[in-house]
Amino acid sequence: MKKMMVCLFLFVLLTGCRHKLPEPESLIAEASDHSKSPQIMDIRYVVEGRNVKVECIIAGVSFVNGKEQGKVLLYVDGQQYGEYDTAAFVVKNLAPGTHRLKIDVVKQNNKSFGINHQFMVTIK
Repeated sequence: MKKMMVCLFLFVLLTGCRHKLPEPESLIAEASDHSKSPQIMDIRYVVEGRNVKVECIIAGVSFVNGKEQGKVLLYVDGQQYGEYDTAAFVVKNLAPGTHRLKIDVVKQNNKSFGINHQFMVTIK
């Protein structure tokens, strides 16, 4: 009798959930627009004393011989500071205070690629 009750209990337990399975409670994450639009220019900089080390990573522009060879025009506080044919450079001897640096990426003939970036640095 005990065996029969245990078998009946297991039978009901195992067959009872077959007809209506519960819906999974997982969430579906949607992709954000941020990952769809690639970043054209990434600027990294470090302030060391009165100098600023700048590194530019620019998609589709090369600083060595090539079809899309470019250069960087650097402006400090609205005044042209320098012209660089490399992706990394050092801005030297800035006066203490806050400065606005603007980077324009241009072709070798100074025609714009339409790529620029501005950022602020504070020299202590």
